[in-house]
Formats: sequence, C-alpha cells, structure tokens
Amino acid sequence: MSDIFEEVDDSLRQDKIETAWKRYRLFVYGGAALLIGAVALNEFVLHPHFAQVRAERAKAFEQAATQLADGDYTDAEAGFEALVSEESSLSPLAANYLAQTLYEGNGDAAGATRVLEASGKADGTPFERLALLKAAYAKADTASLAELETLLGDLKEEESGLGALARELIAAKAFTEGDTARARTAYNRLKFDAAAPQGLVRRAEIALAAIPVPEEAAAEEPADEAASAEAPETTEETGQ
Repeated sequence: MSDIFEEVDDSLRQDKIETAWKRYRLFVYGGAALLIGAVALNEFVLHPHFAQVRAERAKAFEQAATQLADGDYTDAEAGFEALVSEESSLSPLAANYLAQTLYEGNGDAAGATRVLEASGKADGTPFERLALLKAAYAKADTASLAELETLLGDLKEEESGLGALARELIAAKAFTEGDTARARTAYNRLKFDAAAPQGLVRRAEIALAAIPVPEEAAAEEPADEAASAEAPETTEETGQ
C-alpha cells in the first residue's frame, strides 16, 4: 500500500511541475534570451564602442599637447576644452593642460585659476588634487589664510607629497599675514614630515632660520628655566 501512495504522490508532483512549466516557460525563455542578448551586446557592441571612444580621446589629447608644445595655443585650447567638457577620466589631466595653455598663450591667469579650481577636488584623483593645489598657489597672493585653508580642504591633511606642499603653502601664508608663531610651528613640522620631498624639507629649514622667534616664545623659555630651578627647593622645604 505504501508503494501505491508514493506513486500517487510522485504523479501529483509531476503534474504540478508540468503545470508550472507550461505556465512560466515563456518567462524562462524570455529571461534566458535577455541574458544572452545582454552579453552579446556588451561583447560585440558596447565594449568595442567604448574602446574606440577611449582611443579617440587619447589621440585628441596627444594632438592638443603637441599643439601646445608647438605654440599653437588657439587649437590647443579648443582641444583641451573639448576633453574637459566630456567629463571623462581624462578630463582632470586635460584641465591641468588647459590652464597651462590659457596662462602661457594668453596670459589669462584668472581663466587658468577658474579651470583649476573647477577641476580640483581634495578627495579626487591625483590630477584633481594637483589642480586644486595649483589653484591655491594661483590665489595665494590675494586670498586670506582662512580662504586658502577652506579651498585646500582635506588636502592639507593628506600624508603625501601634495599634502606636504599644501601645508607649506599654509605656513608661507601664515608668515605673510604676520602669524610667525604658526608659521614656525608649521615649518618645524614640515622638517620632520615623512611625506615631504627633500627640497621642501630644505626650504622649511631655510624658513626657520629666517623667521625670528616670536617674543612670547622667547619670554617663556627663561620662565620655564626659573620654574625648573625652583622645583628642587620646594621639594626640600616640604620634605616630599
């Protein structure tokens, strides 16, 4: 009897499977066709298309760079502007070259600064961070220390060569604004900054030799010495 019941259960399961298959097979076929079509589209259409686009951008960049080197600033500017406007992975690099073209070709420092500032990002690619640092250097003479710090954002805290250069710019601006204490502190830290290039470390040493020690700091040193000299006497009097 148990065998009969098992056969009946098997028949019912098969009937349910056949019914479900007849009901949903079109969806299964459709899903499989979509998957195969998506793979084929990516392999034979999208991938070759994007590869061609990247190759064309690289060629356009090379042509604009050659025009810049040859002094053909008008065509170089047009080429770099087109690459920047596309907002591709090549755009930040093109923005750096566009700023150079504007400055060298037309003496347009303001335009170059705008391009660099628009492209610069403290948390972006190396070329975006480089553009931001260049923009800060371009604005260093007219911007305040607070404005430079805001512009540089997190870049001035980054443990890298670009971050060290940003910190050097902040130190120089602090000295320009008369905050010698902050300038000396910043340059002192740059002397021992593991991320700072050797040339920057040397400049920090030269700056420290040239910047006078603030009077407040010089006045504190004798006071500290006096306090340390009085400490043993106090110990003897208290017996502690």
